[in-house]
Amino acid sequence: MTSELTTLLASTLSGSGLLAGVAAERITALQPRRLHLPEGAVLFRQGESGECAYLLLAGILGLHTGEGSEASPFFRKVVAGELVGEYGPLCGEPRSATALALTAGDALELDRAQLQQLLEETPTVEHRLISALAEAASIGRVPGRMGLETVVIHDASPDSPLTAAVRARLPEELRRLGHDWSGLENLTIHPSGGDEEHLHRWLVEASRAGRPQVLFNRDPQAVSRRNLLLMDRLLILSDGSASTLNLPVALNREALLVRLWPEQQGRAGSGEASAAQPPFAQVLNIQPQRPRHLGRLARAVLRRQTVLVLGGGGARGFAHIGALAALEQLGLNDVDMVMGVSIGSLVASLVAFETPAAAILEQLERVIIKSRPYSLALPRESLFSLRNASQELQRFFGPAQIQDGWLPLRCFSTNLSSKRLHSWTRGDIPTAVIASMSVPGIFPPVADGQGNLHVDGGILNNLPVAEARRETEGRVLAISLDPDPQTAPAAAAENAAARGRLALGRTIIDAMMCGSHAATRAQEQLADLVVRPRIEQFPFLDWKRYREIYTVGYEDALRQLQEGWPIRGV
Repeated sequence: MTSELTTLLASTLSGSGLLAGVAAERITALQPRRLHLPEGAVLFRQGESGECAYLLLAGILGLHTGEGSEASPFFRKVVAGELVGEYGPLCGEPRSATALALTAGDALELDRAQLQQLLEETPTVEHRLISALAEAASIGRVPGRMGLETVVIHDASPDSPLTAAVRARLPEELRRLGHDWSGLENLTIHPSGGDEEHLHRWLVEASRAGRPQVLFNRDPQAVSRRNLLLMDRLLILSDGSASTLNLPVALNREALLVRLWPEQQGRAGSGEASAAQPPFAQVLNIQPQRPRHLGRLARAVLRRQTVLVLGGGGARGFAHIGALAALEQLGLNDVDMVMGVSIGSLVASLVAFETPAAAILEQLERVIIKSRPYSLALPRESLFSLRNASQELQRFFGPAQIQDGWLPLRCFSTNLSSKRLHSWTRGDIPTAVIASMSVPGIFPPVADGQGNLHVDGGILNNLPVAEARRETEGRVLAISLDPDPQTAPAAAAENAAARGRLALGRTIIDAMMCGSHAATRAQEQLADLVVRPRIEQFPFLDWKRYREIYTVGYEDALRQLQEGWPIRGV
């Protein structure tokens, strides 16, 4: 080994968490092979035999579980001084991920014997490696769990006074949040400016720094494909009323579109314009003059959004509205995103437009109770139709789309083609809501634009907390309508007394709920806060007692929240 390599290795080890304190000569004595990695090179691929580990001397690697070099998003970035690929030679397992060179770099290759010798000769490194493997296992391979280091906010409407207001006020809001959450105390805000190469150098240095940094960018050409791969988070800041946007030349589905609206704007978006936009991970509509909205943007930048999840439960869904009233009364209703399944998706669609609980109750009385939403159908596809409910929703939402809410909205259905849970993130709101509510056999399936048929999402997941966890590292609040079968009163006599199609409907729903009970309990364990109203005494289709159900939801939520539910610190 040359003296140049020894000098480089000594410098690399001085900043290494794993190998700090190890003499460069100890590693060069193992005679590892040196590799040069051009930008875009694949060091190893998922599924390959893992015979060697690599000590990165220079450059940045991205680990992902995608196909080939289509490598975004990553679940980990590896910088100089870190070891990568060690699991294979230690455990004899195939590669569990693909490593892509995000920049040109160099690495030392250690085979199984060389790695074992290094660990035997340096017990401190062995202990650190065990801790690192345990930490990696706890984080998993979810890209959203990777620490934020490089956040780029691209101003797609640089001449707009709305984007100028955000550029002026957002840095202070981000710093304020940094004092509340561990790991963000050293948050750094950088001014905009610079071309593609300037942004590339900043991204490389920020990745090495190991702390969250935010940069404002105005040049669409600067967000190139290679720079996009180095970004942990990309937000597109735009004037919502602008006819054209200076979008980056490189985009992926992980980007977040932030649309800004004047204070007098009653509802975000125009329906047709928003439908024409490329798909984004989220569309966030805010009014910069409103402190609550600016706080939502700051939390979105840092992936610390608070998500409200509303479960399915038929007529019991009126308990959601009572719980929302309790959250409003206690001042706990400042959420950043809302998700729902089945009846929860209907309530969530109204929450997304910041509709107060009292107004939601009024709307559901009109849509469900007074409009007679269950019209009988010929029993070819279903017993009933939700045509009337769909028409009432169309009247309320008009041309507004899913991406037009003040809160990002997710409605979940079961895709019968893919046999998977489907998240509706864009398009027509009534279609998404009705698809999420269409209990198979009771209501007909709903077709999407690709010809797939969708039914009630509660079949696969009646409380999608895990989906919320994929979107945020912040708090998840869940309202569960799942009754405990150990305490629920028997409804056999009531069901036996029922006649005709209603009895058949109850049988279908009861059978469906049997399969989802255990899954719902598991989902509840993933939430920071769970409100579970005691609504076991109300049958799934007991719409006539909606006022009672609302009251129980309000009183139970108020009591449970006041008693103090454990909320994991973020």
